[in-house]
Amino acid sequence: MASTHRTAFGVKILNSTHAEVRRLKREGYVAEIHGNKFWNSSFLIMDYLKRHPLQDQVRVLEIGCGWGLLGIYCARQFKARVTGIDADGNVLPYMALHAQHNGVTIEGQKMTFQQLTTARLRDFDIILGADICFWDEMSGMLFNLIKRAQKAGVSQVLIADPCRAPFTHLAEHCQQVFGDKARVEEKWLQKPVNASGEILLVDLA
Repeated sequence: MASTHRTAFGVKILNSTHAEVRRLKREGYVAEIHGNKFWNSSFLIMDYLKRHPLQDQVRVLEIGCGWGLLGIYCARQFKARVTGIDADGNVLPYMALHAQHNGVTIEGQKMTFQQLTTARLRDFDIILGADICFWDEMSGMLFNLIKRAQKAGVSQVLIADPCRAPFTHLAEHCQQVFGDKARVEEKWLQKPVNASGEILLVDLA
């Protein structure tokens, strides 16, 4: 019998053939905005955080969380207090399922980037996102979010992407506005999967 899960960076990732994933699909939880699977750019940030660990108990917000595995990694490795938001509420049960299988607790909310107000962002220290800048209009949305995060006292924003044009535009805009506090790091992985792309790191503290 084929395995119904895999493990990467200490995180258990359920396959689409897993009985509980199939159950959620039968119950009508079908992703509407590309949240139907796990996207590899999350591995790029996991690898970065493995080399640059977060402080314990840090407050993490994963934006465009999908299945939430990046936040789950932070909760497992750094005892982070994690919230995941996604515009598609149908993905949140998959995040809760993965959190359960990984022995962590994560808060999930249906919310868009624009709905993250400065007041709400004050609840977080770090913002993470992977494969979330795939439409042209998202560059502006994310830049405005980063500016609000700066006002809110968020210390750092990390966004990973396989270098699509909207992400490149976002990175260039951040480097123009934030100067040395915004940088781009290229990443290549062969294990646990072949993945490549860039991480935009914006230091706001």
